[in-house]
Parts: sequence; structure tokens; C-alpha cells
Amino acid sequence: MSISSNEYDVIVVGGGPGGTYAAWRAQTGAAGASSPLPREPAQRKVLLLESSARIGGRLESIPAPGAPGLIAEFGGMGFTSKDKIFSALTDPANPVLPVVRTPFAMAGNLHCVRGHRLTAQDAIDPKKLPYAMTGEEFGVITGAWNASMKGPSALVAWAAEKVIPGCLSYGPPQWAEAKRTVEFDGRHLRDLGFWNFLLMNMSNEAYCYVHDMFGHFFEVANWNCAEALPWFLGDGQPPYYTLVNGYDQLPRQMAIAFQKAGGDLRMQTAVTQITAPANGASGLLVTLAGGAQALARQVVLAMPRRALQMIAPGSAVLGTPAGEQIIKTVTGQRVMKLFLTFDSAWWAPLGIQVGSSSTDMPLGQCWYFTGANNGPSLLMASYNDTLSTSYWEGLESGPRYPTTAPNPPALWLEQAASQAMVQEAVRQLGILHGLDNIPAPTGAAYMNWGRDPFGGAFHTWNVGVDAPTIEPRMLQPDPATPLYVCGDAYSSDQGWTEGALATAEKVMQRLGLTPPPWWPA
Repeated sequence: MSISSNEYDVIVVGGGPGGTYAAWRAQTGAAGASSPLPREPAQRKVLLLESSARIGGRLESIPAPGAPGLIAEFGGMGFTSKDKIFSALTDPANPVLPVVRTPFAMAGNLHCVRGHRLTAQDAIDPKKLPYAMTGEEFGVITGAWNASMKGPSALVAWAAEKVIPGCLSYGPPQWAEAKRTVEFDGRHLRDLGFWNFLLMNMSNEAYCYVHDMFGHFFEVANWNCAEALPWFLGDGQPPYYTLVNGYDQLPRQMAIAFQKAGGDLRMQTAVTQITAPANGASGLLVTLAGGAQALARQVVLAMPRRALQMIAPGSAVLGTPAGEQIIKTVTGQRVMKLFLTFDSAWWAPLGIQVGSSSTDMPLGQCWYFTGANNGPSLLMASYNDTLSTSYWEGLESGPRYPTTAPNPPALWLEQAASQAMVQEAVRQLGILHGLDNIPAPTGAAYMNWGRDPFGGAFHTWNVGVDAPTIEPRMLQPDPATPLYVCGDAYSSDQGWTEGALATAEKVMQRLGLTPPPWWPA
């Protein structure tokens, strides 16, 4: 690769939502008097580097072949009103970017746990549940404890309220204080795993019920309890939204706006190292695969843990013992999604149109996207995590499943699932839905986010980590070095695009840009 200029005001590495936002803001934002950036945006030189052939990072939206208007969201899917920046950027009354939001349908349908097939109503009926919970726990899931809450989420809220009375009404200031002061069983909350905490406040049968009904393990896994509790209890408030033409439209439109403003975008350009210039000049030297180099006054790494670790050896700050330690404060959570297309919505006769079903089988969750008149449709056949992901990894090899639906996108074909994966997914779907005649899919594609350079679909804070202290430190790990890090991995909104946007904006304000109108007061 050749670079037209070898010196930039800012180099941003990573074309996901955090990186595209940082690059766009660096190129167009209003600079304050203390900013190292030129006051006139037109005079700035900003370079955005993306190692892959697409913009989006862990947002990946692929049109479903043969199913007009349906989008397979292989990464993030939606946002809520709690996501202040995302909501402001996509506000229908005054959108900042040319994207259009649309409601994202949420509905609970079926559960298949411990060999029992249950409806949504069955899932809160003590007489039909195959779990030996206590009478009090059954009362919690039926709404006897709190009439506004039922099911598995109510059990987690009940456990939290026992230790932190009133926490269901907490906002960010109250949770910040709780993270700092609350102890349980003689230990600070951050020194307990979430799984530890839950099992110390409910029976193992109740915990298994929560895990199985969600169809996921990461939600109740053993990550930092002080961070897990507010994350779980505030995990989005309906209504939910996504974007027309795909959730990755946000980073794609930010990249377009960045280029229109004069920014330099280079695709399929991997960074291998970040070092101090040998001649003692200020700034940082960015080395690319192939040996090309560029000098930047400021470098912003919009990258998750695994990607940072891949460039850390020999790099400034990242390759030091202190840098290696702070990078390891989070853990990537392995998640895989498998999408299937069908000639018709075979689930419609069961009364299912939208939403999800879940199981304790490796399938995890499935989500329904029904086509017009129940015609060609899309199914997220498996949304699985952690141990279940390793199950599907054992079926990844072998011949690819052929897509017979018309006009499959190239990326869909690149991510084609194996025949073995599809065969097993259809078998488990049959058990979940009580059907033995599910038709053959017309196409199949998948994404395993545990792969490099992602290292997980999202990240969680490790047990023992003081996240409120680490999060601001990670924005600029060494105050003497103009190296910054953003993204949801090291944010208080892990797993949400909002976390990436918020940390990117905080980095921009450290570079002296004035807060935009959409920045929360």
C-alpha cells in the first residue's frame, strides 16, 4: 500500500462504529482553543484504516438472498431510548446522518428446556416448569413479588434487591455510588462474579431456570458483578429500534460523511505496530502490513482486546507491562449466529411471526423474520454463546451448504455454513418447535465472532477490576503518549453500540473538540 501523505493530524485504526465516529468527528468537529487539531476542519488530515474489506466491525448486515426487505444482522441488532447518542444521531425529527430508524419487533414465543416444550405463558406457570425452585422463587417469576416483573429477569432483580434495596429505580449516579461502596458476604461487588452472586441469592434450580430461559450463558456468567448488575437491570428499555437497510448503516454513513469532508479512508489496510519515531520527533509512527509507515500527531485505536493484543508486541504503551495489564481487564465473549433462508415461513402456522424462542440445546436462541404474505423468509436459526459456540465449531468443517435462493450477496457466500451445521440446526429446530418436517433451507450463512481480530462479539469486565477507574484510563493509557483507545469493550455500555460512540466522543473531547449537540449533558 502507498500513502499519499506520510504525516497526519490523526490516524484512526478500526472501521467499526467507534472508529468511524472518531474519524468523522476528528475531521468535522469544532476545535476548541486547546485542541492540537487545526481550527479549520478543511485543514485537517485524518486517516481511517480498516483491515477488512468492509466498514462496520462487529456490526454486519447482509440482505437475505431471495427474501426482499429482510436483513440478516450477524452482529449487533438494535438500540433503545437509553442510547442517547445513537438516538440523537437517528432522531426522525432531525437526523444527523442519512439513516432511518424502524421498530425492532420483540416477542417471546417458545421455550424448550429439559426436554419440555413450553409457551411464553407456560414459562411462568409453576405447574408446567421442570424446575424444583422454592415457593418464594416461583412467586417471583409469577409476579407475586413484583406485579410489573415476571419470568427469569424478575429472579435476577429479586436477588439484586435483597442485597441493594431500591436498586431497581437506580439511575447512573446511584449505581456509581453502589459500585464504589456496596459489599456482599464481606467482599466488594467487583470482587464477586455475577454467577457467584446469583447462586448465593437463589437456588441452583432458579439459576438454571434463568440461564435456560434466556438461551444464553453470558448474561449470567461469572463476570464482574458490580458491572453486571446495572448492565442486566438496565439492559435497554422498550421500544427497540434498528435501521432501515441494516444496523451497520450507521458506521457506513459516518464513513461516507468522513470522506465527503476530506477524510482519507483506506480499506484492507492492517496495522502491525505503533511506535515512537526513531528521530525523536513528536507523535507516533504507524506501521502497516507490508512495511509502509505513516506519522500521526495523534493515534486512536478503535479496537477490542484481541485486536489490541495482536499489535501490542513492540508497540508503544500497549507492549509495556502496564499496557498489557490494562488490556487484559476485559474478556471477549464468544458468540456465533447462524442464519437460514426458507421459501416460506414454516413457523407461521404455529402462530409465530416475530421475536425469539429459546432452548437449553446448543441452538440457544432463534429469531424470526417473516416475509410478506409468509413467503420467502429469514430465520436466525442459532444465536449461541460460550460453550454452545464450541459445539458449533465442531461442525464448521466440511462441504458448504449450497444457497439456492436467488442473488445471494458475495459476503453471504463467503460466510456459508457447513452442511453439517445446517443439518444439526434443522434437527434442533424441529425439537424446539415440535415439528419433524421442517423444509430444507434455501441458504445458510454464519459468523463466529470468537475469531481474530474480534476475540468475541462483545466484552465483559473481569472479576476484581475497578471498571470506573479503568474506563477513563483506557481512553489514554499513558498521559504522556498521544495514543487513545475507544470502543464498547472498555466502556460502561459493553455490548451496545452506544458504548463505542460514547468512548469515541470522550476521546474527541480529550483532543479538544467541543461537545456536539447530541452529547448528553
